[in-house]
Amino acid sequence: MTDTAALRAQRGLLFAVDETATHDGPGLRMSVYLKGCPLRCVWCHSPESIAPKPEVAWYEALCRKCGACATACPEKLAPWFEQMPEHRARCRQCGGCIEACPGDALELKGYETTAGEVADAAERLRPFFARSGGGITLTGGEPTLQPDFAVAIAALCRGRGVHVAVETCGCTGWERLDRLADATDLFLYDLKDADPARHRRNTGAELAPITDNLRRLITRGADVIVRVPLIPGCHDSPADVAAIATLARDCGARRLTLLPFNPAASGKYSWLRRPYPLPEARPQSAEALRRLEGIVADAGLEVVSP
Repeated sequence: MTDTAALRAQRGLLFAVDETATHDGPGLRMSVYLKGCPLRCVWCHSPESIAPKPEVAWYEALCRKCGACATACPEKLAPWFEQMPEHRARCRQCGGCIEACPGDALELKGYETTAGEVADAAERLRPFFARSGGGITLTGGEPTLQPDFAVAIAALCRGRGVHVAVETCGCTGWERLDRLADATDLFLYDLKDADPARHRRNTGAELAPITDNLRRLITRGADVIVRVPLIPGCHDSPADVAAIATLARDCGARRLTLLPFNPAASGKYSWLRRPYPLPEARPQSAEALRRLEGIVADAGLEVVSP
């Protein structure tokens, strides 16, 4: 098997592909969402991305509450409209309930594909990428949880002249980022907080390894834009943003994007029958965002629009 054939054959798990994304790097992007994430952020915008395996999503608005899903279930689980979180642990993701549902209210989030199939889809979009300065973005979840798959997609796309961006939370072994950097044009590096204790409490991970990886990536010569999700009442105060900007600068970063809070995630939690953890949170106003961006600029960083 040739090197290219081996790369094309690499298999991985996705949960979505967006061929018209505009907020995941420069120009028009094909955003490829890899499943699985090592963090457990309380504000997670994509709860369906966390588990490194397929999951059934339930769309309440389409559910007829007929019980066909329960009849088809080999585990004899309750109908989806009555299920509790503990039922999910027994779900085999066999798809029987999905096939039985007359209202298309169930969908499997997570499917296997090959790096070659992803690269071929990106190849078809090259004319649009060329006109907009766009390309492909590997995001998630966390791409480095599927290192061979992510590297294969990036290498195949870059070999065809497609700009490759990778969004990462940085919570991974350095060797994985180092490998991926060889085939990546731009890293979108998430920095959640500057307070170690709060970072641990809200994401389930230590901050130090993430900032260490950021320093090493920048020292390596990678092109990096730090991205900061602004979570109301958590770390979106002027003092918090100043601390995050200073930390990013001290790690060697030169560019930073502030991501306003997006409440649209609440619907995704209902898909998985989970309570939304931030029901009262609202997006920052345009004026508040401008003030926070001014703080980032005062720290000596270039502010990059999301």
